[in-house]
Amino acid sequence: MTRISELEEKQALLEAALNERKEKPFKLPFKAKRQINKANKLPDTIITQYLTQKKDIRFRACKVISGNIIVINNKVHKINPMHLWRYGKNFWYIHREIDREPVSNEDYEEVKARGNDTDSDVPLIKAVLGAIQKPTGLKGPINFWIIGIIAAIAITALIVFLK
Repeated sequence: MTRISELEEKQALLEAALNERKEKPFKLPFKAKRQINKANKLPDTIITQYLTQKKDIRFRACKVISGNIIVINNKVHKINPMHLWRYGKNFWYIHREIDREPVSNEDYEEVKARGNDTDSDVPLIKAVLGAIQKPTGLKGPINFWIIGIIAAIAITALIVFLK
């Protein structure tokens, strides 16, 4: 192997390592973990991810009343085992402040009928990504003027210091 091929191999390995992004896994906030631990210790208590009208997300440990009702901020919400969400070992409901029913995927057919489903987005995304042009390195005459000025200063400095 020649020195150039060794350097090319090392460069390829470094570029591959840079291209691999190691994404950190999602971690629940400490307040959510505390509520989960609280709900796990108490009987008839569930975790609810509460979406407020002020666009705020809050995790709550809620006591189940009469089998399928919970009360959050003096508002009654229904629970249904079909609407349960899971993250790791933990299960919870997602409730909106303005709705009695929990958030779920059960209205998939209605969403698909309206045309709001994300299954048909793949061709659209490919078309959009194909239309995006990557910027080139040097732009127009402005960059050439800057390079020319820097080169003139460097040449002048060399002439002055070499005399």
